[in-house]
Amino acid sequence: MNGIEHRISLRGEHQFGNRLPTHHLGYLFCELPLVIRQAVSMALRSRSTVRGKRPAWLKRASDVRFVDYTANGEVALRFEAPSLADAAPEVYQQQSLFPGLRPAPTDTGFDLLGDVLSDVQREEADSEHYDSPLLRRITRFQKFFHQGPFKEIDFTSTRYPSEHPVRFTSTTIESAKTLLGRTPTPQRVRLVGQLDGIEASTQRFSILLDSGEKVSGVFAAEQIDTMQSLWRQRVLVLGDVLYRVSGRVLRVEADEVRPGNNEPSVFSQLPTPPHARFDASSLRVPQGARSGMAAIMGQWPGDETDAEVMAALEQLS
Repeated sequence: MNGIEHRISLRGEHQFGNRLPTHHLGYLFCELPLVIRQAVSMALRSRSTVRGKRPAWLKRASDVRFVDYTANGEVALRFEAPSLADAAPEVYQQQSLFPGLRPAPTDTGFDLLGDVLSDVQREEADSEHYDSPLLRRITRFQKFFHQGPFKEIDFTSTRYPSEHPVRFTSTTIESAKTLLGRTPTPQRVRLVGQLDGIEASTQRFSILLDSGEKVSGVFAAEQIDTMQSLWRQRVLVLGDVLYRVSGRVLRVEADEVRPGNNEPSVFSQLPTPPHARFDASSLRVPQGARSGMAAIMGQWPGDETDAEVMAALEQLS
């Protein structure tokens, strides 16, 4: 399988010449194929992770190979990755269930990772390029930036050339954390509608609600025979609704799909998204000369007796 060459540039305060720090590069080499695999899975399966055996095409699409490096002022790493057409021919031979959303067959995993990082940097609330597991994977690079000598990673690919690379920094990680905190929690759902389409190679389906709205979902591999037997029929989907940061539906994860001919229309509507997850980062307020502990230290007189302190506490209780 032919690979397309990509370049990753690492920048920091130090110049290493040809003597590169193996510990931090090793961490990058371990995390890079994992985040690319999740980006490919998200683009082609509408979910970045899934239980069970991974399809062979996903393994091929995330098979990133290190080729060479140069270290002339900055560290430039060269990789090869296959195009999606070469890695996943069984996916591209099948008609797309979601026209216009499938990546170009000439794209590679680096292109898809570029889409993810670009949306995260902009804190794009309505993005379909990431979900919560993929955001958490991005935050794992925090160790690379905070404990290592490199402060920037520039990714280049077919769609992100060296003139306009995708820049990955610690700010990107903070944006990923913010997006995680703003993402509504998933909800259990009982959803009724017509099973409008099935994409066997990626385990995706679409359901047409009674209102005419179309909703996309994913199903488990062992459900394929059931899904095919129910195609074009009214079905009942039991599972979870996952949301984008904006509150719009990202996908329905089906635990079970079964005949729904007798199910009422009251179940043919999506639940309103709940409140977003609690964002702990919103509580982190920088301390100044007149805030935080600085506003308290030295303010307590300290010459009260124990009896006076206890009396004051009694009045407050």
